[in-house]
Amino acid sequence: MNKSYSEIRKAISDEAIAALTKKPIATYSSERVRLWSEIAAEMSDVSPQPLRFGGALYRFLSQVSIPVKDHDILIGRMVEETFTEDEEMIFRKKYINKHLKWHGIPTFITDIGHQSFFWNDVISKGLPAIRDHAQSCLHKHERAGDEKKCDFVRGMLSIYDAIILFINRSAEAAERAGLTRSAQACRKAASGAPDTLHSALQLIWSIEFIFCAYIAPNPTLTLGRLDLFLKDIYEKDIASGNLDHETASLLIDDFYAKNNLIMGRGEHQLSQQENADVCTGWHRILAYDSPQYLILSGTDPDSNETVASDLTKLFIERINPKYKNPVIVFRYTSDFAKNHADIWRSLIKSMRDSASVMIYNDIVTCKMYEKYGSSRREALSHEFFGCNWPTIPARDIPAYNVFHYGFDRSMAWTLFEALREHRGKFSREEMLRSVYDHFYRKITTEFIPNIPKNNDPNPNELRFCSCFSYKNAEKGGLYFDYHNLIVPFGGISTLIDMISAVDHLVNRKNISPERLFAACESEFENDPVIHALCKNAPKLGDGNETSAFWAKALTETIIKAYVDACKDQPDFLRLRFCAENDTWHIERGELFGATPDGRRKGEPIAQNCQPSVGAAKNGITAMLSSLACIPFENFGSGALNVTVQPSNFSGDNGLENLSNILSVYFEKGGLQIQLSSVDKELLLDAQKNPEMHRDLMVRITGYSAVFVDMCKKAQDDLISRNTF
Repeated sequence: MNKSYSEIRKAISDEAIAALTKKPIATYSSERVRLWSEIAAEMSDVSPQPLRFGGALYRFLSQVSIPVKDHDILIGRMVEETFTEDEEMIFRKKYINKHLKWHGIPTFITDIGHQSFFWNDVISKGLPAIRDHAQSCLHKHERAGDEKKCDFVRGMLSIYDAIILFINRSAEAAERAGLTRSAQACRKAASGAPDTLHSALQLIWSIEFIFCAYIAPNPTLTLGRLDLFLKDIYEKDIASGNLDHETASLLIDDFYAKNNLIMGRGEHQLSQQENADVCTGWHRILAYDSPQYLILSGTDPDSNETVASDLTKLFIERINPKYKNPVIVFRYTSDFAKNHADIWRSLIKSMRDSASVMIYNDIVTCKMYEKYGSSRREALSHEFFGCNWPTIPARDIPAYNVFHYGFDRSMAWTLFEALREHRGKFSREEMLRSVYDHFYRKITTEFIPNIPKNNDPNPNELRFCSCFSYKNAEKGGLYFDYHNLIVPFGGISTLIDMISAVDHLVNRKNISPERLFAACESEFENDPVIHALCKNAPKLGDGNETSAFWAKALTETIIKAYVDACKDQPDFLRLRFCAENDTWHIERGELFGATPDGRRKGEPIAQNCQPSVGAAKNGITAMLSSLACIPFENFGSGALNVTVQPSNFSGDNGLENLSNILSVYFEKGGLQIQLSSVDKELLLDAQKNPEMHRDLMVRITGYSAVFVDMCKKAQDDLISRNTF
């Protein structure tokens, strides 16, 4: 390696930023499609699926190219090409056949995103030891004479062998390029438990790269609690003199950068729907807009102490605000800001720069886990899937279809129906009773019949994630201990605002319920006075007593309806309440008519935990105090996007103020927060002159996005946010 550290660091950063901002939209991971097309056809007669998948992946990873550049530290890249429209059409016609799905992976590969692997075992044991354990499980199944389970585990063994082969091939590629240390790190990653930070990050990256670049479309993947899992290796590496701070920082720089090279261009939740021409899409690059979550801090379940080491600090110091990936998820523990002020200020500084960082509050999140059936150790071990969903790593899977495609489209409308059809007095107690009855009836009749009733391992379907999940080898089949029933309170502020307005107008302003709901039915066209009263009614975020009451009472009532309706369900099902609707708040709003909070037909509902647009009129402190009234100890997740004016928090004093505001929010029971620190005038200028702002990064909803690559609807929505 002849380049200086500063030259390597610059080359790493420049390449990653260019990949996010300049890579052509039509870039294609073409070699992946060509190889899978050939191998899938060759393996079409191999049965059962676990043997076909294991054998096919071994062939694939034995043939796929491993490009290396002279500034690489971690090895693992994919071959990409850019096609014209006609060339792409010819390419897809030639290679996308009956053996491949539309995104160019074989039909027998069923891996999906939103996964968390058992990274702690991977790091502490190494691949060969994990493979040996699977081999012992195979012997057990052979003795029992269960051939289906045997084939499942044989497929797992082939996958382990394929990964080890790929890492050894990476070592050879690094050696040929003169990258001796990288080659050594690869060989160690392939042969046993990693004993250096370099070999550990190489092992993690190799597994992540294979999954995200070659296996799963939309491969949102949790990378685990790396400041905890790598702490001992890092400290021993430093103590031995084999590693210094500068080299360690360069390793993390490359790890962060590599997570961006495998992406495409664009934003999938709104921009791709509006205009596919501005988005690469998952049919070209599997990880085109998929966040990888890296978890930092939280509590060590073994020592019960807060994780706050030199490695924690280093991971935070090396965050690059110009990157989309990985998303840093920081778990805030009680008094962290006071007890670890230097780490906290460094974290908030990166957030002030609009880095891809979010903070979750362990104080309430761990309470949620224990309240809804998890052990204390499981609670302390929790992580997050992409989409802000909670997970006990490698042990559960989101079962979002049960509720996700129902109430997140209609929870606001369901509440509106409950209030409109209410026939009693509009006292708070009677309104809550009516809401409970309405939701309980809807849950039991429309959703409970669709809940899975058993959790038997499936030996007929092997996934890549099976090799990194608990008990799959022991069970001899695809298996998760728990299935998370994701219950999204999409646009929770809209729910609270609606019932607050009904309470305020009917009980305080003496407006008849008939007049209020008639005005909503007429889209306020016939009663502008009512519309004005609705718009000025109490809103979550304004600090009003009415909205504060309903933030707690309404949330707890709806949650009770779910808990009561699901009380007789199997123990492997776990309710996970989440205040999230990602960026679907615009689409959801288009489905709804006018509502009592003054929202007109078709207007967006509130996004995730955010107050409705214009509601936070008394400043950021009042808004956060108001949001803390929501009983977040029931929630596993929920994004709160906060946009701040850079000039309001500039300099050391501004950083101190922002640090204090956010720490107080978490100490008072807030759930989550992420910042976009950007001037609205800058956003407006970027709309008009996109090429002048190619690297302008903003926070979406748990993710970051290049602003000029977003569609105008998404840009306008972001510009409309409350700004402090």
